[in-house]
Amino acid sequence: MNPPEAARRRLGPEEDTMTNRRSMIYAKFEVFEEQLAHCYFMLHERFIANPPLAKFWAETAMDELQHYSILRFCRERGMIAEADVDFRTIERVEELLETVKGIVSDPEVSINEAFYASLLMESSESEDIYEKLTAVLARDHRLLYDAILASFRAHHAALAGAAEEFCSDRGIAEAFRNLGRRLS
Repeated sequence: MNPPEAARRRLGPEEDTMTNRRSMIYAKFEVFEEQLAHCYFMLHERFIANPPLAKFWAETAMDELQHYSILRFCRERGMIAEADVDFRTIERVEELLETVKGIVSDPEVSINEAFYASLLMESSESEDIYEKLTAVLARDHRLLYDAILASFRAHHAALAGAAEEFCSDRGIAEAFRNLGRRLS
């Protein structure tokens, strides 16, 4: 019997329903992180003629795959935070991701548009939810949790630095800098 099953067997029906709901939230946000990674891989491919920019998008995609993997790790081991996320929030994140997919799938997407699309997701509620869902690791997996926080800060610093370097729209670069300050 795996750990999540063992934990569910000790719960009553009401707690089991809540555990299943929370597990489904993890699964949903895993999908969001994986789809965002795919968007960033598409930007890598779109800007392949600009190696520094293409490399940045590939690295950013890898960060999102790491987020996906961490959420899956938590869910599969039954390390589920008591963070309740309402259905409307999930819908908003999903709608935002669909908007981002639409932007990045344009073969003529500009650098500014690419960073704008990234800013939409990176400044959304999904980032706060990711932090809440992974906070459960702080108790029993402190080293991993500290590494996640450091990686999260580095991820946002890289976004701010790349926006500064590649965007002609200074407002986008400033928005990423402000986001980095908020998350630090």
